[in-house]
Order: sequence, then C-alpha cells, then structure tokens
Amino acid sequence: MINSRAVEVLCPVCDSGEYKSLFNTQDYTFSCTSDVFRVNRCSVCGCGYLSPRPAQKDISMYYPKEFYWSWEGDSDAMSWELIVDKRRVQLEEKAKWLAHLKPGNLLDIGAQKGEFLWYMHKLGWVAEGVELDSSVPNPAEMPIQYGDFLEMEFQDGGYDVITFWAVLEHVYDPKLFIEKASRLLKPGGLIVGVVTNLNSIQSRFYQADDYPRHLTIFTKGAVRKLCEKYDLKITNFNTGQQIFGGSLNGGLVYMFKRLFGYSTIEAMSEWKQIKSPDLFWCQWRGENSLFVKSVSRLDRLLSLPIEKVLDKLGFGLTLSFAAKKGD
Repeated sequence: MINSRAVEVLCPVCDSGEYKSLFNTQDYTFSCTSDVFRVNRCSVCGCGYLSPRPAQKDISMYYPKEFYWSWEGDSDAMSWELIVDKRRVQLEEKAKWLAHLKPGNLLDIGAQKGEFLWYMHKLGWVAEGVELDSSVPNPAEMPIQYGDFLEMEFQDGGYDVITFWAVLEHVYDPKLFIEKASRLLKPGGLIVGVVTNLNSIQSRFYQADDYPRHLTIFTKGAVRKLCEKYDLKITNFNTGQQIFGGSLNGGLVYMFKRLFGYSTIEAMSEWKQIKSPDLFWCQWRGENSLFVKSVSRLDRLLSLPIEKVLDKLGFGLTLSFAAKKGD
C-alpha cells in the first residue's frame, strides 16, 4: 500500500484557486492506496481536477503493471497479433480522425506498446512515439522514446500531427504538454486527443474516472481554453464512445446495492475493480445472486438508449477533439 504525501493544487488549466468541491473518491480500480482524494470543479474554466492529489514525484507508483494490460487481460505473454486484434476497432476509429490528411510526420504521446504507431506506419505515416513509463513493453519494436516528454528534444515545427490518446487527464500539468506540442507542430498542423468529460453522468455521478491516475477531468470549454492559449483552434468535438468506452451501465445496480446495505466504498470497490466483473454484476457480497443478475439485465436494457442520446447531445464520458495550429 502506497503512502504518499497529498498536495493541494490550483486548477491545472487556468491556474485559478476558485473551485467547488464535487465529491471525495479513492483508488477503487487497483487499490494502490486507501487515501481519500477530492474532485473539484474550477469556478473559472469549468474543468474538474483532483486536489488533494499524490505528489508529482510519487505519481508513477500508482501505475501497477496491470494498468498497461487492462485492455488485453492480465498476461503480457500475448502475441503481437492478438494485442493488435483486440485493439483493431479502436485503432481504426483513431485513424479516422486523420483520414482527411495526407500521410506525414506523426508524434504519439503516451504510445504505450506502440499499437497506434504500428497501425499508422501501415497507412504510410512516419510515426514515432513517447511513452512516459519505461517499463511498458514494445513488442513490435516501434520508434518510441521513454521518459518525460517535457524534457525531450524535438524539432520545432517538425510534425503534421501530434496525438494524445487518453493522456492529458494523466499528466500533472496539461498546459505544458499542449504548449510544447503546439511548438512542435507545423503551421496548420493538428493536435488530436481524447480525454474524459466532466459533463457526463458517468464522470459526475458514477466516479468513472480512474482516480488517482486521472488528475484532470475536462469539459469542451476547458479544452477550448487550453488550446486557444497556444494558437490552437478547435475544429471538432465528439463525445461518442468509439475510441474508449464509457458505458452508462451500472447505476441501477449501484443504487440497489447501496439501498440494501452496501456502503459507498463497498459498492464502488466492487464496481470499479477489473479482476472479477461478476463481483459487482452478478453477486451479493461475494455470493451468486439471481436478483442482482436480474437488476443487471434491467440496468443494461434501460441504460443503452439513454446512453446513445447523451453521447449525441455532448454528454458522453469520452471527449475527443481536434485542434489546428494557426498558419
């Protein structure tokens, strides 16, 4: 169990100290710590952020090995073909954001195992990446640098596209990442990314963000403000779940368990953990329950049409965006 000094911070988008507290939360997914963290909403730009949060020097300790394999499973012995196959739909959806562009130079921040680089190479792009954690494997031997992006040397104006797939919510100071990315882009170049959306039921009421690894929770307004500060104009927003899912499922089961005796921590700990999905969806305190299964089926039936509508209206959990640098 990690013992880290929690620190208070200003808004990571606009540096304001004015905020409204939304809720307290814990590391329900990996249980690296039992510490309690607070999620605030900035009163100026509207973004959400964790404060208090782990100290910057300690944040890497909250990323267990399982974090990097949570999509594929718990084994790092999978073949490259299986890894890519599991992410194929996601990779296709990411590539659609660049489909209108001629292949050029691409820099992917948060490259993980190099899946997106591999896919874009196949489409003719000269793609390289940065991965902040050197322990992440690189099975296909893609051109990835490891370490702190902010300390690395790149050619200013050398890239047509820079991508941040579910990265900006993890970094301590997203302003510095966007500032540097803008400097590295060619005039007319594009930043494309996906973050989580504070203006969603999942984020506000389900605590769906991966705390304390998610440090900033964005809104359209906050993303626009952040980009415009560094000569980047938003060209597109999307709150669908094509790239990363953020299902509305679970609220009914959660309310049922809370109503009949679970504490918030007990219910959330079952819901957010990833090792045994049945624990939340099919069981009552570790025992199989036909009634819980019935509530789960009703939950899925009711939530799916509502989820589709919310995604279309701009209230889906995942917020994808593209921003163009001035010519």
